[in-house]
Amino acid sequence: MAIDSGGGGAKRQRVDEQGDRCEMVGSDAVPMDRISALPDELRQRILTHLPLKDAIRTGALAHGWRDLWKGRWAHRASLEVHLRSRDDPRRELDALEHEPRPRRRLDRFSLIVDICKLKSSELRRFLDYASECGVEDLHVETRKITAADKLSFHLPLSSPSLACLSLRRISVSSMYYKGARSFQALQVIRLHSVNITQAAFRKMMELCPSLLTLDLRDCDCDDCFWNYDRCLVMPQNLRSVSVTECDGFTLLNMVPLPNLRSFHYSGHFVEAPFNLPGDAVLADLYILFADSVSIKYDAKRLNSSLPKDLSGLNVLTICSNVLPVASFLTDDGKSAHLPNLNLNSLRELQLLMLKMDAVNLADLYVFLKTCQCPNLERLFVQLPKSSYGPMECSTDEVREEPPENGLDNLVIVKVMNFNWHRTEVELVSFLLRKASSLRKLLIVSPNIAPLDLPGVQEADLVLFKEALTNGKIILSESDDAATQPYHFEVPSSSCQ
Repeated sequence: MAIDSGGGGAKRQRVDEQGDRCEMVGSDAVPMDRISALPDELRQRILTHLPLKDAIRTGALAHGWRDLWKGRWAHRASLEVHLRSRDDPRRELDALEHEPRPRRRLDRFSLIVDICKLKSSELRRFLDYASECGVEDLHVETRKITAADKLSFHLPLSSPSLACLSLRRISVSSMYYKGARSFQALQVIRLHSVNITQAAFRKMMELCPSLLTLDLRDCDCDDCFWNYDRCLVMPQNLRSVSVTECDGFTLLNMVPLPNLRSFHYSGHFVEAPFNLPGDAVLADLYILFADSVSIKYDAKRLNSSLPKDLSGLNVLTICSNVLPVASFLTDDGKSAHLPNLNLNSLRELQLLMLKMDAVNLADLYVFLKTCQCPNLERLFVQLPKSSYGPMECSTDEVREEPPENGLDNLVIVKVMNFNWHRTEVELVSFLLRKASSLRKLLIVSPNIAPLDLPGVQEADLVLFKEALTNGKIILSESDDAATQPYHFEVPSSSCQ
C-alpha cells in the first residue's frame, strides 16, 4: 500500500517471514511493530496483565506471538496456598501483601486449609489478594475443619474477572454486602460439600447473570431451589445443571431456563429437582435414583417433570430404578404416545443396572420397546458388582419378549462388571441378534469365562461362543480407557 508523505516519497508496508510488520522508507527498513521486537521475557510479562482468553488470542497477531502466552510467568500464573496445622496464616498473608503493586496477574488461585485457626477476616484478606491479581479461576477448600471452625465465603469479595469458582467444605450463608456488584465474567460455579442458605443461593444467582454451569455435589442446599411463593430467578444463559447427592428439598419449581441443555441428578426420587422447564431442549440427561420409581403415580410425576420434548436428546444415562417407568406409561403393551418419549435423536445410552435379575431385564426390554431409539449408536451397560460367584444364578425367567427392532444403527456396546449370570448372557445374546451393524462388543469381566453356564439356553450359548471366536466380543479383565461413556466422570476439584 502506497502512502504520500509530504515530500512525495512512498512508504510501503510488508509482513516479513516472522510476521513482523515493517515500514519501508527508501531502502531502509524500520520496524513498525516495536512490541514484537521486544525480548520474549518482556512480552510474556505484558501478557500477564491480560485476561487469559485475551492472552491466547494474541497468537493471531504474528508468528512470533504464537504460543507465547504459554510461557507468561508460567511458574507464577497459578498459585496454591496450602495452610497446614503448623502454618501461620498471618505469615503467608504478609508475604503475599508485601508483593509490589500492581499485582501480578493470576490465572488460578487455590486456598486449601487443613487443621489451622484461620479467621474469617484472614480469609477475606486472601480473597482480596486474589481479587487484586485479577484471578479467573478461584478454588477455596477446607479439610478436617470442625463445625465450630467453619468458614463462610462471601462472593462479593472475589475478583470481577472471576470466570470459574470452586468451593469445597465451606459455608455460604450471606451474600448481602454493601457495594456488591454483578460478576459479569463468572460462567462456572462448582460447590462440593458446601452449606448454603436459600437467601445466599438466590443472591449468588442474581450476582452471576452470565452463569453457564452450576454443579452442586454433596451440598446442604437448605431448600435452595424451592419457593412456595414465586419461581426462583436463575441466570437466563444457564446451560448445565448438576445436583448430586445433596440434602434438602432441591426442587426446580418450574424455574425458567430457556437455554438449559444438560441436566444431571443423583439422589432420592422424592428430592429430585424436577419440574424442569417444559420448553427446555436438552442435549444430555443423567438420572440416578437411590430408590425405585415403582408405582404409577411416581411414574406419571417423573414423566410430567421432564421437558415436553426430548426429541433433541443425544445422550441419556439412567439407572435401573427408572426403567419401570416405561411399563406404567404404556397402554396394553403399546406406547402411550407421550411427547417426551420421542428419543429419535439419541446417539448414546448408558444403563446403570443396580440389579440384574429377570425383572430388571424385562424392564429394560419394555423401555426399549416404549422409548424406541432408532439412531442409537453407542450402548454402555454397567452391571452391579456382584458378591456371589459367576455360576450362581436365579431360576426366574424373563417374562417379557425382547423388542424386534430399533437397534439397527448400534455400533459399539460395552458391558461392565460382567459376571456370567444367565440374565447377563441373555442380554448380550439379544444385542448380538438385533444389532445388525454391531462392530464390537466389549465385555469387562473380573472372572474367567466358564465352560458351562447353568440355565442358559443352548442357542444363546452357541451365539455367545461364536462371537467370542470371531472376535466380535472382546473380553478384558480391566476397563478400556479409550472407550468411555459421555457421562464418565473423573473426580476433580478444579474447573478444567
